[in-house]
Amino acid sequence: MTDSKMARVPIPRGARRRREIAEAAEQVFLDHGFADTTMKMVALAAGASKETLYRHFGSKEDLFLEIVTNRNNEVRQTLDAELDSDRPIPIILRSVGISLLECICSPAVVALARIIVNEAPRHPTLGDAFYAMAPGRTLQKLTRYLMEAKARGEFVGEAPEVAAEIYTGSVVGKFVPLMLFTPHAFTVDRKQIEAHVDEVVRTFSNSYVDKDRTRSSG
Repeated sequence: MTDSKMARVPIPRGARRRREIAEAAEQVFLDHGFADTTMKMVALAAGASKETLYRHFGSKEDLFLEIVTNRNNEVRQTLDAELDSDRPIPIILRSVGISLLECICSPAVVALARIIVNEAPRHPTLGDAFYAMAPGRTLQKLTRYLMEAKARGEFVGEAPEVAAEIYTGSVVGKFVPLMLFTPHAFTVDRKQIEAHVDEVVRTFSNSYVDKDRTRSSG
């Protein structure tokens, strides 16, 4: 089946309605926060009955988790494709770092992250799910990638998992505290992201990448 034909395959009505409800719900959560949002408010915004809402989502928490999952899926495909590439390590790490920061620093994800931080003490599954789907999964994929690079002799560190933690922590560490604790002043653009990631990649590569054995970008 060609890509054009696949693009024309209709989304089942139930799945389409579920997506529409989640999209409407996201704005309600962003406007009112998790605690003050009710399923009745979401139903009104989505043009659905509460019965329909509960048929698709068992609880407000389930609905919020769906929103987080949808946001994570947007960047997941990009990161997976980049880490499956055979380009040199520094180029892959640069792409991964930029994609990760552009996702985390996007206005909608920033707002969702603040809600999660605020609600995690009362609803720990929200924090657990967000970490597992975003930072946690990125760490797993990057660790696997570095293990494979180590087997090829391109990565020279002793512990790929630790190196993956150092890389992701260095990428997001500058922006996440600002994002969470200074929302009134937090702004970041593509130029800032690229400059920060370039420096992280340069530092990481000096410590962990065998420049003589890594594949050329030619």
